[in-house]
Amino acid sequence: MRNQHLVKVLTYLITLATLTNAHASTDTNSAQSSFIEHSYISCSVLSAEQLTIAQLAQRGVSEDQALKNLPQKTKNASSRIKQVYQLISDEGILNAYSIINSNYARCAKLVHERDGAPAQDMYEFGFYYCAGENKIRYETILRINNSFNIDRVLAETPDSHFDVAINYFKLIESKGLLAGFDYTANNLKACLERIR
Repeated sequence: MRNQHLVKVLTYLITLATLTNAHASTDTNSAQSSFIEHSYISCSVLSAEQLTIAQLAQRGVSEDQALKNLPQKTKNASSRIKQVYQLISDEGILNAYSIINSNYARCAKLVHERDGAPAQDMYEFGFYYCAGENKIRYETILRINNSFNIDRVLAETPDSHFDVAINYFKLIESKGLLAGFDYTANNLKACLERIR
């Protein structure tokens, strides 16, 4: 049942990625070289798609199952799934989550350097906002992992996100780092869903 829900989420994200014409390479090391083609929308949608694929793998969905359940049997969609599964195979699930989140932050930063922040009344602003929120959550996970001291974590956390940092600290303390990354992926997808 849970895997069926994740496959539906993957279907939604792949469809959204197709609709946004995200033509840039999704190679995990190519964010900087191909950022000219990216926008906050493509950075967000592609990262959410990659995180969903990582969640599927984390929950035991094989690469073959993920490929078989693709809503649109396109070469690009298949390639993105294969890339994430290969990343997990090469780096492990925790490092894969970290690499995807790091590349998302880098992609959004490069778009910001090129375009600045979109006006709040623009559709793209929601994606800009979600990228910023995801970056804060990812950095919180890194701080927790580095020190595992709530006072040190809060010292480097924006005041507006103290509750977020405390909740992440409690989650990671009780369920581990993987739960923190999984929760961050769910938060990103919920943020993007609110834009629709």
